[in-house]
Amino acid sequence: MNSASHIVPFQWADYFETGFDDVDGQHHKLVDLINVLAQRAASGSELQPAELTHVLDGLARYALHHFATEEALMEAAGLDPRHLRAHRQLHADFVTQVEEMRSTADSARVVPVLYRFVTSWLTFHILDTDHSMARQMRAVAAGSTPEAAFEAESGHRGDPGNTALIGAVRNLLGLVAERNNELASINARLEQRVAERTAALTAANQALRHTLDSLEDTRTRLQEADKLAAVGQLAAGVAHEINNPLAFVASNLGTLREYAERMLALVNTADRLAATSANREAWQAARAETDLEFIREDLPVLVVESTRGLGRVAEIVQALQGFASPGPSETSEVSLSALLDGAIKATAASRRPGQEVVRGYGVLPSMAVNPTLLGEAFKALIDNAGRALGNVSGTLTVRAREVGAELVVDVEDTGCGMDEATRSRIFEPFFTTRPVGQGRGLGLSSAYRIVRQHGGRIEVGSVPGKGSRFRVLLPLHASA
Repeated sequence: MNSASHIVPFQWADYFETGFDDVDGQHHKLVDLINVLAQRAASGSELQPAELTHVLDGLARYALHHFATEEALMEAAGLDPRHLRAHRQLHADFVTQVEEMRSTADSARVVPVLYRFVTSWLTFHILDTDHSMARQMRAVAAGSTPEAAFEAESGHRGDPGNTALIGAVRNLLGLVAERNNELASINARLEQRVAERTAALTAANQALRHTLDSLEDTRTRLQEADKLAAVGQLAAGVAHEINNPLAFVASNLGTLREYAERMLALVNTADRLAATSANREAWQAARAETDLEFIREDLPVLVVESTRGLGRVAEIVQALQGFASPGPSETSEVSLSALLDGAIKATAASRRPGQEVVRGYGVLPSMAVNPTLLGEAFKALIDNAGRALGNVSGTLTVRAREVGAELVVDVEDTGCGMDEATRSRIFEPFFTTRPVGQGRGLGLSSAYRIVRQHGGRIEVGSVPGKGSRFRVLLPLHASA
């Protein structure tokens, strides 16, 4: 049951009267205020914070006005200073305890507490302090000195019931004040514990989010590593199987070219001999039937194209062998600035007019790397960025800087960008977005493999229509 349901109106009785109209009239007004507060509490509707503040403000203003009235009467009557000091201190204590109730967070509980405190204080104040004041003021008015009136009041013995009630009220007021202090202390500790718990939960959430991000990054890397490992195992066998017949075909193609050149030379000799021979017409007819002129023109072209195709196959086999390689076989201390400059220069021919390259790095530290392999990785990334610009103007930016124990290299472009489906597959071997025959799909996968072999990683960010950024992170010092 709500404690507010036990609140009953404050009952005024004749024995509360002091005989001074201003004082008694103000006591009646305070009683009216207390009973309005009691009705609100008994209704079960909680006071909102703003309403509670309004009630406490009104009670504080009333108390100051009432206390000022009493103190003015006492001063006008010339009461003993000892009574004035004690009376004023009680007034001040009342205002202080009302102000302390502002720190009570639970408005549902503060209303009955406030009601009982004020009614108890009012009863005590009227029956004890105010009646004592009234008796001294009447004594002085009758001709007694203030000192004699105060001394006589000190020995005053009132009704035993009132005396017992006043004593009980004194204890109650002390308990209320103590309870208010306890509530304020409990609220302060509770707020501190809530703040500490909130901070702990926030830190735990951040740590969990960081852990989840790390797990997702690790999962992605493991997937890429699994793909590369599978390709490496396949490549080791395929490259071995392809290399032998490839060597035979290349050798035979060279011999075929030599044979073709000899055959054509023989045809030239036959032409000269047939020119003075009786079989001249028969030779020319046979020659025309075999379309010798077309063969003479087309045969070298076929041989060149076949040789070029074999070279492309050899490059693919070499790339496959690279996937099976455990890592850089030879390393040396090289300047990363020079390595990036070389990669930018090596890819210059593939860029279109109007495509600007911006360098964002100065003198970078030397690092123990395989310059050939890492240079190929940078060339692949820069070439990919240039191709992302297409045939239109744009900017390709290469930045590098030291961040902690890593060297961070960014290759950015303002090109076409990628959607998430494309971004998730760009490091897969043989995956390419270029037309058939224009890309092998090994550049980015090789770059990924080379960077991983150097103990680093590649991060990718891309927005369709706005460009992409490939970030290479390499350890400045190789792990032991």
